[in-house]
Amino acid sequence: GLPLLCIFAWMKRIRLDIGAFTASSEEGGKFFFFLYKEKMDRCLSVSLTPPQMHSVLSVFKNGEKEQIPLHVTVKNILESYGVELLEIEIIRNEEYSRFYSRLLLFDGEKEFKTDADFIDGIIMAKLFGAPIYVDEPLMEQYSVAMEGSPKETIQTDAIVKKMEDALSQAVRDEEYERAEVIKRRIEELKKEKDIEKK
Repeated sequence: GLPLLCIFAWMKRIRLDIGAFTASSEEGGKFFFFLYKEKMDRCLSVSLTPPQMHSVLSVFKNGEKEQIPLHVTVKNILESYGVELLEIEIIRNEEYSRFYSRLLLFDGEKEFKTDADFIDGIIMAKLFGAPIYVDEPLMEQYSVAMEGSPKETIQTDAIVKKMEDALSQAVRDEEYERAEVIKRRIEELKKEKDIEKK
């Protein structure tokens, strides 16, 4: 059996769900990605660069096959060699003040771990349908409590308003590709909100 210490460490982990992603004009147009604690009472938000946000949208968009993102190619290569992604663990490097992902892989004979950029891990978790975990102390330190339903909290009119401000700024800066990405996300949030009301 597992050593008692390993069992105790495993019990201190929290499973996270992938949440919404949005833009904030107050933070210089930075994008944010949200992960929820399972019972959705706490939220971990991580800022993304525009290229990271673009990667997320290229994989998370529904039904659009304009191009094959690199992450899909990596997934296909792993699967062709019989490698499974078992889980993702969210880690924080305090020296650089940033989150990253630790991937637990299985090649049919043994398990092995490798580290990746935060958003690369999240995208791979989405593609493989793998669970995402974080240590409880890390979640407690960096997450925020959410009032009411998290869907109501994250997908509020205030968030849409922030995104519309970011959209206007992108148009003013003549960043039309970024503006298109933000515009699509606004439309998705509004559709999701309409579905929740029904």
